[in-house]
Amino acid sequence: MTEVRLEKLTKRFGAAEILKAVDLTVHSGEFFTVVGPSGCGKSTLLNLVAGLEAPTAGAIYFDDRPVHLLGPRERDVAMVFQSYALYPHMTVYDNLAFPLRMKKRSAAEIDRKVRDVAELLGLTPSLPRRPRELSGGQRQRVALGRAMVRQPRLFLLDEPLSNLDAQLRIEMRSELKKLHQALRATMIYVTHDQAEAMTLSDRIAVLHRGDLQQCGKPKEVYERPANLFVAGFIGHPPMNLLRGTFRLGPEAAVDLGAGTRFGLAGVLRDRLRDFPEGGELVLGLRPEHLRLRKSGKDLGRSVRLTLIEPMGSEVWLELGWGDHRLRAKAPAEFDGSVGQTFEFEIDESRVYFFNADRGDRIS
Repeated sequence: MTEVRLEKLTKRFGAAEILKAVDLTVHSGEFFTVVGPSGCGKSTLLNLVAGLEAPTAGAIYFDDRPVHLLGPRERDVAMVFQSYALYPHMTVYDNLAFPLRMKKRSAAEIDRKVRDVAELLGLTPSLPRRPRELSGGQRQRVALGRAMVRQPRLFLLDEPLSNLDAQLRIEMRSELKKLHQALRATMIYVTHDQAEAMTLSDRIAVLHRGDLQQCGKPKEVYERPANLFVAGFIGHPPMNLLRGTFRLGPEAAVDLGAGTRFGLAGVLRDRLRDFPEGGELVLGLRPEHLRLRKSGKDLGRSVRLTLIEPMGSEVWLELGWGDHRLRAKAPAEFDGSVGQTFEFEIDESRVYFFNADRGDRIS
């Protein structure tokens, strides 16, 4: 198991700065995921750790040993790619054995390690077969197994599930989690899929345009997003983000324009006690935290149901609130129809405020 530390890691290609002085520590034995949209720099970060690219500035340490000037072989890492990268003319057995043969290991050691890994991954019946005879999930297991037989100090996984269909991705997520629990190896996983990041990881790092936005446990990142980007990226459907103006007076509120206001009574008003009157902020409401009711005390939060999307165990709703559109989630038994009017409620602790200019969370 290896600890990986990045210090001010920077990568430029010409005038384009792909990574911007990233500071990050991956703990020994951790399943660590780097998540972000396409083009955010996550694969470049993985290539720098692997030694496939050289940093423009900054340093990379494995267990306090600087490795950024070393080649890939000297770092003793194993990479698993989305394309599998299997040798089509070789059997599964020979694909698994290939890294060990390159290291001149004995035939007995190769056979033992190949069969041990095949047993762990459920590949024993497939050892005589060739990649074209395997399903996508089986081929991905072979790619993982080829990395495992080497017993590297570090596993690097670059969107390894992106070529699989939806059902296989879910199954392979479970397999990867079990595999990590069995190996207790340090794994750095790159994906644009937040569901993979949230379900697999001990901790996640969110990247955007080469900048590290937030790093923490999945629940922490979900419940306490550091800024507007993280709030909008983590969560499905994404958080409702509404720009408005902070107003005081007899009834403090966020003025959202066109006569739409979000009242700030009690705890909510106290959370903005240091925010200036007239300041621009962004109100954040997660779809799963909105609760709809048909009647009762008017809170000034009357919304009109404009769309219902059944999702099996739940329904996704689209709501019109003045000039704004809100997304909400409700149980599958939700009783409502398009055009109907509801009031929405939300727990005070589930309301987020962000600085409209800087984007950081206010409270």
